[in-house]
Amino acid sequence: MDFEQWEENHYSSWFPNNFYWECLPTSTWSTGNSASTTLNQFPTYRTTDAKSGNYAACMETLNLFNVPAAGTLFTGTFVANMFESKTYFGVPFTGKPDAFQGWYKYTPGTYNNANDTAAIYAILSKWNGSSRVEIARAELYPNTNVSQYTFFNLEFNYVNNLNPDTITVVFASSKNGEIMEGGIGSKLFIDDIDFYYNQTSSQITKLEKQIKILYNNRDKFITITRSTNTEGVVELYNITGKKIQVWNINDYNNDLLIGKLAQGIYICKYVASGDKPFVTKIYID
Repeated sequence: MDFEQWEENHYSSWFPNNFYWECLPTSTWSTGNSASTTLNQFPTYRTTDAKSGNYAACMETLNLFNVPAAGTLFTGTFVANMFESKTYFGVPFTGKPDAFQGWYKYTPGTYNNANDTAAIYAILSKWNGSSRVEIARAELYPNTNVSQYTFFNLEFNYVNNLNPDTITVVFASSKNGEIMEGGIGSKLFIDDIDFYYNQTSSQITKLEKQIKILYNNRDKFITITRSTNTEGVVELYNITGKKIQVWNINDYNNDLLIGKLAQGIYICKYVASGDKPFVTKIYID
């Protein structure tokens, strides 16, 4: 996820030039911006101070309604109602990545006579019919000044063997922002996030000899070339881990039509019975 796609939300017909930024797709990403339209001040926004490309996400803790309001960007939905606003975390996700990666910068404000603390984390979970069960967590809570974009590689700590149905990703300029605490002026910049699926070099070398995965941009299909014709499964995920398409294949050469998808990075996963999964990235433009 490179945070290149944003949209202006012009929320007022009385003041048509007023807007706040929404990170796309809004079916994945939300902010608390809609809670402060009365002030026309918004703690989460698009910035040109990016690690790569043109844009990144910036979360800033502001003084809104005389209380600290942390900038947040998260997977899920937000329902604005002043101090009674509700956040619903999580979007569908079935992957089991080994690490959560990306780039960040942080300028902490002062909170309780010390540096403020930001929050960067991802949680995998599953609904068991009555409650949500946490499966794994990857987290970072920086509290020092990080003036240059710095890479983070956060391992998921798996606490059980359940398969997830949801992922919650949260970026916040103040860790305690949800209880309206934090350092005014704290700024967290985020760019180029990804999920990493670990394979050893020997596994990768062996699999690369057995399978080739290529994307044909002109004809919009994925070509799978294998050294076997046993039954296999190919899964295509977007960068948030949402499963987009699934194919069953049983030939040496397979052309898989994917149709029209939004521009961006996708994860293609291939697995055949008895083999380790082979995972690669493809870029669709």
